[in-house]
Amino acid sequence: MRWEDVTGQERAVRLLRGALGRGQIHHAYLLAGPEGVGKELLARTFAQAANCEAEDVSGRPCGSCPSCRGIERGNFPDVSFHMPQAELLARGLVSRADLEGAPSKEIRVDEIRALARRLSFAALRGRRKVAIVTPADAMNERAQNTLLKTLEEPPPATTFLLVSANPDALLPTIRSRCARVQLGPVPEEALVARLLREKIPETEARERAARAQGSFSRALAAQGEWRELLERVEAALDAPDEREVLDLAEAYGDRDAALEVAEAMSAWTRDVLVAQAGGVPDLTELRGKAQEIAGRVPPHALLGQAELCADVIEALRQYGNGRLQIERLLIGSRELRRG
Repeated sequence: MRWEDVTGQERAVRLLRGALGRGQIHHAYLLAGPEGVGKELLARTFAQAANCEAEDVSGRPCGSCPSCRGIERGNFPDVSFHMPQAELLARGLVSRADLEGAPSKEIRVDEIRALARRLSFAALRGRRKVAIVTPADAMNERAQNTLLKTLEEPPPATTFLLVSANPDALLPTIRSRCARVQLGPVPEEALVARLLREKIPETEARERAARAQGSFSRALAAQGEWRELLERVEAALDAPDEREVLDLAEAYGDRDAALEVAEAMSAWTRDVLVAQAGGVPDLTELRGKAQEIAGRVPPHALLGQAELCADVIEALRQYGNGRLQIERLLIGSRELRRG
């Protein structure tokens, strides 16, 4: 990775790169911003730059030295990632056989204690130890209080990078001991450029970028997957009873899956409102469906559905129950449409 790979976040890159260049590195940074805008990529790039072996300081990270490659692979001894077991499982970094019981969605106090013990030793290979906690708001209160003790007396040559789309969920005492680095939505043209590098045709790249709300992860999501999901959502909303709604909520009961449904419905609701106003919806493959719904669902119902989507997305980001939130969203949308 190079600093240039952190697209659309020039201010955040300038702040961290400048701190490294001046040798004035804070012991803890809070990388805050919406989902899918490059927070983890920025954290990894910082870790590489802090430990890169290139002689030319201005060329760090080089991306090719043993340290840069080790950090990219996740096996560099002085750079560690800390995330909930459920996230490790979702990323294929552990198997269910490695876990005892159901995977935790929290970062627990024992894990933070183990981190503190590891950081108490000198660096093995690098110049700086870096601990990346993502998402930092997944730490439960005991874990946060344990981390606080380390932040108050940080080990030498150590930097914590706390990655969070919901920084207000962190204790004020944690936030106050971190230098905040704010990331914003990625500009649409930057999303288009990234999609073109992924060999996405230009027309489709521009359509995806337009609906992605500044998020790389949304832009990279396959449109076909959204089409199938939204067709199932609409079938549930139009069904004579709530059985299909409950089946859909069960199928997408996991919090991350529920968040995908809520975000897809949010983008879809905007498309229908655009169609209702005489505009052209972003989701090409569903334009006909959007125009059909726009002709039969009153504007106040769609506006209420958009507001409900926003409420559910916020609740899920606060670690609300996935199944209950999707039931709330779908049942509420059905009621709005029926007046």
